[in-house]
Amino acid sequence: MKNATKYEKKVRKLLASIDKSPREPPDEVDPFEILVVSVLQADASDKQVEKARAVLQEEFVDLNELRVAPTREIADCLGSSFPGARTKAHEITVALNGVFARRNTLSFEHVEKMTKRDLRRHLAELGLRSYAAACMMLRVFEGHAVPVDQSLADCLEIAKCIEPGSAIEDVQSFLERVILQKHALAAHEFFRQFVAESARPLARKRKADAEARAKAEAKAKKAEEEARAKRRSQRAAEARKARAKKARKRARKPSASKKAGEAKTPKKRSARRPAKRSAKKTGK
Repeated sequence: MKNATKYEKKVRKLLASIDKSPREPPDEVDPFEILVVSVLQADASDKQVEKARAVLQEEFVDLNELRVAPTREIADCLGSSFPGARTKAHEITVALNGVFARRNTLSFEHVEKMTKRDLRRHLAELGLRSYAAACMMLRVFEGHAVPVDQSLADCLEIAKCIEPGSAIEDVQSFLERVILQKHALAAHEFFRQFVAESARPLARKRKADAEARAKAEAKAKKAEEEARAKRRSQRAAEARKARAKKARKRARKPSASKKAGEAKTPKKRSARRPAKRSAKKTGK
């Protein structure tokens, strides 16, 4: 990310209040429950996630039933107002089926001997996007990761802690360099709260961004229409020029009837030449 050194100081200042005390090892967790929650969390509030998870638990008997459910059915359960409902429904089923295909059961036993680097790559291969994969690394496999979604990136941009317009992947890599592994979980929890508290400025930014995009699209559309009109005008001018050239060519070319008339009319002989010939004859 551009100007990383400049923004590193601002991020450290933002995270100065996080709890840096040693964490006790987490209780036994269900990795697949965390997988589903991690997918749902991206760009969604905790309240939305809790409601969505409750609906899925009520609708589907277990994770196997969720795994084989049609994407549309899961999206309908989440509701049209849930952020990225259809995309997340697809991500959940693809990831669960990806794991199931390895051992014909929902188990992460096949990743036990993987390095952290290989494990993170494997999570992406299962179909998890960067936010959910980072959550899994952090909360299940105790790896070094800082989950970043578009909401967090926008909030950090508002707070002037990252370069405007930075890609999510760049922001995530930047934060993982700044934040130590032992503080990553506390930082993740802080960032979730930070986004929740930034709801109003985030809404204003998104409204302004949407208006700017609409304006840019309208400008691009107008420019394209003007370009098409210019091309049509040029083609019309070229066609007129070609017709005029053709007309001039026809005007210079004698007609067939005129050619025929000239062929039938004999040429008149000069009066002098016969006179000369007669003079020669007289001399003889």
